[in-house]
Amino acid sequence: MAQTSIILLAGLIFLIRYEPPESGIINSSIITIIWTCVITSFPIFLAYLTRKLTDFRSTILFEILCLMSYVCAVYLYRFPDYFYEHLNILYFLQNSIEIVLITPFFVGLLGIHAVMHDVSRTRKEYLNFRFRLLLLPLIPFILINIVLDILSLFPTVVAGLLLIALIIPLLALPHIIAPLLMQFLWKTVPLRNMELKQKLMDITEQSGIKYRDIAVWETGGLSIANAAVAGILPKNRRIFITDALLRNFTAEQVETVVAHEIGHIRHKHLPIFCIIMVCYILSYTLFIQLIADPLESILPGYPLLITAIHILFFVFYFKVVLGFLSRRFEHQADLYAIELTKNPNAFKSALLNLSLISNLPTSMRYLIELFNTHPSIERRIQFLENAEEMKPTIMRYRKCLLEVKVLIFSIPLLGFLIYLINL
Repeated sequence: MAQTSIILLAGLIFLIRYEPPESGIINSSIITIIWTCVITSFPIFLAYLTRKLTDFRSTILFEILCLMSYVCAVYLYRFPDYFYEHLNILYFLQNSIEIVLITPFFVGLLGIHAVMHDVSRTRKEYLNFRFRLLLLPLIPFILINIVLDILSLFPTVVAGLLLIALIIPLLALPHIIAPLLMQFLWKTVPLRNMELKQKLMDITEQSGIKYRDIAVWETGGLSIANAAVAGILPKNRRIFITDALLRNFTAEQVETVVAHEIGHIRHKHLPIFCIIMVCYILSYTLFIQLIADPLESILPGYPLLITAIHILFFVFYFKVVLGFLSRRFEHQADLYAIELTKNPNAFKSALLNLSLISNLPTSMRYLIELFNTHPSIERRIQFLENAEEMKPTIMRYRKCLLEVKVLIFSIPLLGFLIYLINL
């Protein structure tokens, strides 16, 4: 799921960085429309043929092919130029229109998942879920772009001051509206098992966290066993549990899984993700000034190459750096779960059960794990066993991690470097 969002956002970066070439082939409207449709459909058709002829099931390769096809539609057939030409009356909505231009790529990704999902009984339900899941990372961009379009109506100086004042709220916005986004993804109902609800209320009270509600996701025939916490503000924070988790896990196991989510709140992982976004903006600014801009002046005729370098930085930050921190956060939440419930065996069995129901590998190669937000089940269980033995290397996870302190310290450092460069 996360890899699809990364590929979708990579396509958005290509689109945002697109600039009409000063010269080149000028296609007619009909040619642009036809070739955009053909190029968008090609990966879907190839995925369909592959599924029919072989047992190949790796959607990531077709998603990458879909990205390449979309880039061809943007740069070779200048799809954005056609769109702007016919909607120039909406010039004041330039930022918002950029999101609309991602539609062919969005349709291509959705089509690939449609043909690769071979269970006709749940295909409609699966596509509805995939549609919402693909739309999820775009919603914050849509809201932010609407704000930017509104600011463009003000004088430049006023718009700049308002943007500075709004930058922190805008970065925190996805985490503030996260409970609404989660409810958009799946239908939610109240937890009806009053005995289990009381147990969960007891451990949340014991932990001292504040939240609004515990809700159950209805996943239908997809049977996705999962739990999550959403909402940076206590008054709108919710704890979510899927119906599949309730059906397939014991009450003790559910209690430990919820305790894990409470661990994310207790260790303030949600506001830390806002800090990670601030660090990304600052480090990306440095990247542009020190690497991207000099390369662009050296290679003025290679816009695709420069954009690819921008995407490599994006993927490195959000897959490698963020993945590294996220895996540390998972270990912190795991440790908190067994200390809060005092039931490590139930949590370890819940992890194994999660692997079985959600078809997750219990172990993975370290190189593959580097690009994941969660450690392997095997590594998490080994971590818990080391915690039971009170090993010193594990105990550091009880406190604020050194990695987080470095992250916080890097904000003024990055800001100072940007200031020095712009002197």
